[in-house]
Amino acid sequence: MTAIQACWRFLADYFPGLSLRAPLFYNWRKALRFDLQTDNGTDTAAYFQEVHRRATALWEAVFAPTDTVLLVLMERRYRRGKIRFGNYGFRQIADLRRPEVSYAKAYQRYERDRFDVWNTAASRIAVSRLNYQNLLQTIANTDFPPYQPRLRQKGVLNATEIYLLNIDRKMIFHMYDDRGLDILATEIVALKPIYQRFNDWILEYDREEIDLRMSGSPAQ
Repeated sequence: MTAIQACWRFLADYFPGLSLRAPLFYNWRKALRFDLQTDNGTDTAAYFQEVHRRATALWEAVFAPTDTVLLVLMERRYRRGKIRFGNYGFRQIADLRRPEVSYAKAYQRYERDRFDVWNTAASRIAVSRLNYQNLLQTIANTDFPPYQPRLRQKGVLNATEIYLLNIDRKMIFHMYDDRGLDILATEIVALKPIYQRFNDWILEYDREEIDLRMSGSPAQ
């Protein structure tokens, strides 16, 4: 089974009906949404340090080095093509070999038009092989062109998204940019320790809804 096939099977078995499409939090009830931002203002060293600190702490709450992760990289491109094997995301995987990466295309994920075409690549690896610190930093840089590397490059029709699926713990981690990230699970009980430990970082806009979900009301 290729990594792409493993991804679709994982979603079908444990997250039925869910598509890898932002915002994940609003598409799956057993989910948390965290705020990575601070009051330090954006585009400062202190700001990015705090974003990275929070993202790292939340990552380490979801993944252990011995876990298996499916790294799914999706790029929207106006021109046809596929994701390069040497892209920055896959360069963060130690000793990655070409057979470990598989490819596919996804259509009309957000818009019902011919331009909404996404090149997709996936690799199934041990978490210990992934330099997640670099990966989180490049996601944080997405909307800040002076900072490199970053996910979003030139062109309004271009976009890049990274989804990280924990095969062992049946959880999904999606940091969308410097503002925040979503964590999904198959059961609320798996999220409660993270919810309790990092409660101060819950996104205030969704706090009431998250509190209801974690309390078991409404029915999950």
